[in-house]
Amino acid sequence: MQIGILGPFEVRDDDGGLTDVPGARLRALLIVLALRPGHSVPKASLIDGIWGERPPADATNALQRLVSRLRKLLPDGVVEGQPDGYRLRVEPDAVDAVRFERLVVGQARTGDGSRRVRVLREALDLWRGAAMQDVGLQDSAAFDAAVVRLEGLRLTSTEEWADAEVSLGRGGEMVTKLTDLVAAHPVRERLVAALMRALVAAGRDSEALLVYQRAREALADALGVDPSPELAALHVALLRGELGRGEPGRGDLRRNNLGRGEASRKTNLRAELTTFVGRGTDVAAVRDLMSQHRLTTVLGPGGSGKTRLATETARTLLGDLPDGAWLVELAAIGADGDVAQAALAGLGLRDALLGGPPNAELTDRLIAAIREREALLILDNCEHVIESAAVFAHRVLGECRRLRILATSREPLGITGEALWLVEPLALPEGDAGPAEIEASPAVQLLRDRAGAVRRDLAVDARTLATMVRVCRTLDGMPLAIELAAARLRTMSVDQLAGRLDDRFRLLTGGSRT
Repeated sequence: MQIGILGPFEVRDDDGGLTDVPGARLRALLIVLALRPGHSVPKASLIDGIWGERPPADATNALQRLVSRLRKLLPDGVVEGQPDGYRLRVEPDAVDAVRFERLVVGQARTGDGSRRVRVLREALDLWRGAAMQDVGLQDSAAFDAAVVRLEGLRLTSTEEWADAEVSLGRGGEMVTKLTDLVAAHPVRERLVAALMRALVAAGRDSEALLVYQRAREALADALGVDPSPELAALHVALLRGELGRGEPGRGDLRRNNLGRGEASRKTNLRAELTTFVGRGTDVAAVRDLMSQHRLTTVLGPGGSGKTRLATETARTLLGDLPDGAWLVELAAIGADGDVAQAALAGLGLRDALLGGPPNAELTDRLIAAIREREALLILDNCEHVIESAAVFAHRVLGECRRLRILATSREPLGITGEALWLVEPLALPEGDAGPAEIEASPAVQLLRDRAGAVRRDLAVDARTLATMVRVCRTLDGMPLAIELAAARLRTMSVDQLAGRLDDRFRLLTGGSRT
């Protein structure tokens, strides 16, 4: 049996004959099962996919009746009951959408450009029209999200294919196709970049410059943004006449975000300029919580090191996250700011702002883009948007079953299933501690590390260590305060620093400009 949903809905038996599946809900049931062939689909997911937010009063019985009708249309044993749902017993490649995704994922792992082109062509040839175009289901957000996700993957794969073709030196042959694609999707910057390179390959540099100018105007009109740094760099390379000589823009730029998209990155976490001191136990504890809970919140007052602990923990998990770890910085948005928009920016999903129905909420578009991703979102500094952050986290975790969230906040999000880790001040040495114990103290370690960065001549003897302990005690072992104090050692001694800590506010307002 073959099931086609990438275009007009169709079901064919082993002899190639069409099987009529009448009615939007019956088709929706088969599609939801077919998108996970061989796997049990929970009844709740089936009900949500078929009826959306308006399920019948007795949804479970209504689902059973639909399943009975579907079984009469399909071969015996194809729809199999499970303890918590139903399973469609077909091979993955029997469903065109599943085969499409398998081909697309497979091509991403090969470095052979010719093979990538062949696989992508095969994947895109499976499309016979718009996804699920004649199912006719109404009021199902989950069903609509599946359509948006498939169409988005189709467009991304088209970008991959076009880029690969141009990279193989077939730019001149691609101009007409890419011109049509850019006309249909004027703010898809990868398509714009591919068309610019194709035009240059065809000796039409002036037209490539016009394509960039139109793209810049389209981005400003549609999104209110400038071209990305990558597209702007391609434009500069074109102005310098470098594209035709295989220099930046044809090689290096092709391999950056415009060449392989955000999917080539696994994180937006910035490389730190300082070492991570004194929190090894905390990282292990937060990792353990995250292995058992999909939502973990790191709690603590301002300056306690919540963000650094969260990002360092995420860094240790990158090897276990196929789709990466992504920092969503909420400190910059106002109390009425949109958490979903900040998340889209953190994930680099500019195109998701334009995908899907024009009236779709940003959270719906985000979910459609990451529904099947195995990733980690770090929601940083939630306290001033705690209500909207909690609503966002609850919604996204409910619909993206492979997603985890690590939040930082001064108070819990208050969601059932949330795990909490309280960040304590850095440990201080006991009053009768000897030099070795003082040096091993996390608070003193941090002060010594940061002080050494600004004072290479700092002598650390027993007297200096004792003074450092006094500084750390006065600052209550708070990491941010210790770092700001260490920055003052550029212009004063440790004794002077300790003596001036009575006026902490005046002394510690400063430090790093960033």
